[in-house]
Amino acid sequence: MLTKNLIMQKTAEVAGSTMLSRLLGLVREVLMANYLGVGAIADAFVTAFKIPNSLRKIFAEGALSVAFIPSFVAIAKNEGKDGINRLMTLALLLFEGFLLILCLLIIWKAEWVIRIIVPGWFQMDTVAPDSITGFTYFDVIITSIHNFFSGGQPLEQVAYSVNFLRILMSFILFLSTSALLAGALQAVNHFFIPAFSPVLLNLIFILGLVVCISAKLSPTILCGFIMVGGFLQFILHIYVYWKLGFAFEKPTQKTWNYFKQVWKKFLPCLFSMSVMEIYLFIDTSLGSYLPTGSIALIYYANRFMQIPLGVFATAFSTILLPHFSRVATYAPKRLGFYLLESAKLIFWIIIPFTVLMAFVSDKIFLTLFLSKKFTMASVDQASIVLVAFLYGLFFFSINKILLNIYYALHDTKTPMYISIVSTFINFILSYTLMIPYGAYGLALATTLTGVIQTILFVFFLHYYFKFTFYIDNFMNFAWRYGLQLAVFLFSFFSFYNNIFNLISKTTMATFFLTKIGFWVWFVPFAGMFFYAMLKTRKLFGIKLYFLD
Repeated sequence: MLTKNLIMQKTAEVAGSTMLSRLLGLVREVLMANYLGVGAIADAFVTAFKIPNSLRKIFAEGALSVAFIPSFVAIAKNEGKDGINRLMTLALLLFEGFLLILCLLIIWKAEWVIRIIVPGWFQMDTVAPDSITGFTYFDVIITSIHNFFSGGQPLEQVAYSVNFLRILMSFILFLSTSALLAGALQAVNHFFIPAFSPVLLNLIFILGLVVCISAKLSPTILCGFIMVGGFLQFILHIYVYWKLGFAFEKPTQKTWNYFKQVWKKFLPCLFSMSVMEIYLFIDTSLGSYLPTGSIALIYYANRFMQIPLGVFATAFSTILLPHFSRVATYAPKRLGFYLLESAKLIFWIIIPFTVLMAFVSDKIFLTLFLSKKFTMASVDQASIVLVAFLYGLFFFSINKILLNIYYALHDTKTPMYISIVSTFINFILSYTLMIPYGAYGLALATTLTGVIQTILFVFFLHYYFKFTFYIDNFMNFAWRYGLQLAVFLFSFFSFYNNIFNLISKTTMATFFLTKIGFWVWFVPFAGMFFYAMLKTRKLFGIKLYFLD
């Protein structure tokens, strides 16, 4: 059983690895923007990489983890490691066998996959490929139907993307196997290696980018480096799996019964855990009708939004899932208290991140991405797309905790239905907002859908489980926190303006205000802001169970 101190310790452990991974990911995105820019090749690479990467999050890190971890926890308690060994063997044979067939099909029919995902890249002669001016909603529908059934004229991106996809597709085999092995490790409270493995992958990715940039190599070489990173991640997991005393054993009839239970959980979880990836697929699909480079801009903006989401919210929810599963077995009503405290902690951390990242959104792309291939126009567009994603950051975060509550209560169908409805809503909103607002509209649609999903999660928890939400307690916390935030944000912006004005009068103003030097002083300054808020929270009467 994890105590609150151990929960935060494990969260810090996972968050530390995730933070390192995100920082390396930031380096990766900067190098990739300089290597690929914002254009046809960038759109093609992002789309091809997104397919196996999203399938990894759907089949591996998402649904598989949620379905298997509670089962691994139960088996570890009742049968020990032998039971886990048998279930792991059966799961690897069945899931990886299925994924192998899926990979072969996608490699064989790669162009058809691209046609389905980005139909806007197969244009009719009457449609301008680099402009959405004059489009109507009816035009988009007719174009999509025409392109799917009669072919359409492929744009430049198609040939690139097909080539990249055929190399990268088997990437999912290494990562999904690693995710299954990670489920067994997390069941015995070993979270470090599953959290550290993305760091290894990013290091290999960065090495590949450096080699390709310095030697002016084709992006196909970069695809090869990514495959090597996935293989090394698999080797790391299998080594730790063996080192912790796990093995592979012949499944029994009881193992099949466990697997049937997992399968019943997996199918509903498959949709609800991967809903964010589905939203991004919708953004990619509809974004193919926008000017060239829009898909890459959405990708870069979303990657920055994922930094606070992954560093804290995902890490925190990962640790809480097995804990919630245990609590639900002996004191399910206590889950209401944990939801309250989780929401308070997420709100307390995420809101300042949202405000500060939105404030410097233009600086992010100006100081890190601006180049011949990433123009000032791209900087402006990427920054407003990032702000649109940031509006939904709290809701994306709390949805991860709400999903854990449902799964701890052994309800996988309700979140599945909610996710299906949310996906339909996301498509309608994206379709509606895309033409007037472009990439910004697609990001804003994702944010609005996240808000709607939160409302539906809360409503049905109350409707089906008579769940206690402690709204009065949260509102009491919220106004106290609002006061603290108002005081510190006012102080922060006042000091920021003074520092900015002082630097602007120096000979190094350009470097420290519009180049990488901006982060030399801004990051420590922002860190002091968060530290001061942490140390003064009790002065404002703010009580946080997981930190007190």
